[in-house]
Amino acid sequence: MGIPFVRMIATVGSLTGVLTMTGCARSSAASISGAELFEACVPCHGAAGEGRAALGAPAIAGLPAWYVSAQLERFQTGARGRHADDIEGLRMQAMSRQLRSETETKAVARHVASLPHVSRTAAIGGGDAAAGQRAYLLCASCHGVTGRGFEAGNVPPLAGMDDWYVAAQIRKFKNGMRGTMPDDAFGPVMRAVAAPLSAEDIDHVAAYVHALSR
Repeated sequence: MGIPFVRMIATVGSLTGVLTMTGCARSSAASISGAELFEACVPCHGAAGEGRAALGAPAIAGLPAWYVSAQLERFQTGARGRHADDIEGLRMQAMSRQLRSETETKAVARHVASLPHVSRTAAIGGGDAAAGQRAYLLCASCHGVTGRGFEAGNVPPLAGMDDWYVAAQIRKFKNGMRGTMPDDAFGPVMRAVAAPLSAEDIDHVAAYVHALSR
């Protein structure tokens, strides 16, 4: 008459358990380390996370894991990098979506944070750090006097960042390439701060931020 009903249920249950365990084992075996995931970032950001200005890719080595993870998530959701004229942002949006889970996003973020900070010389010739310190007062209320940001408020660190990159991002906020997406909660604040800054002010602020100790 075939397998009794009770035995059949037990057999199916056992088989399900085996398949579940096998799936877990495969998932564990197939997990990718943050260092391996970072290989996809190397062509733009460099093996040491030193960045490549020619590609619009900033130095990211040593940035806090929470910040890197948050920015990757913003690119993934389209809160950042969705404007048609934001070439670097669109590229990052596509790259960020190669990460298949929150686990992978956090893994690569931890790897970036583990890399030694790379100090680079200033790239903006006309930047005046002393003048930038005065203009930075607009930024200090959120980013902090030392430019180190606040994890609790998801406010990114600025200290030691490439001056050309900081200037480029402020200009993107000023001209609407950043901060205009409906799901970008912080964008309008940054746009309001960037609006009154002149081209010279932006270069000066970038020079000052670059000179701050990480």
